[in-house]
Amino acid sequence: MPNIYDCLSRVIADHWKANENKYPQKIVLAPDRFDELSSLRRLGRMALNDDSPVSGATFLGVPLEQDAGSPGLLIAHDGGEISIAA
Repeated sequence: MPNIYDCLSRVIADHWKANENKYPQKIVLAPDRFDELSSLRRLGRMALNDDSPVSGATFLGVPLEQDAGSPGLLIAHDGGEISIAA
């Protein structure tokens, strides 16, 4: 099963390809998924001997937002909602 990091990377790349490299408006995640993403990002940094803090504000330049009721969504550049399956 893919993790949240891989799923977000894929859905953002797909959005860029389909929309002339336009950035999505934001990513909306439930707090547990947000925490999972933060953990994976910290692990990646540790593997590279990088102990700098991970920004919780963006992922690949896309703003992150937490919403307890969210199933995990990417809000496209035009406001459309794209499910993040992870």
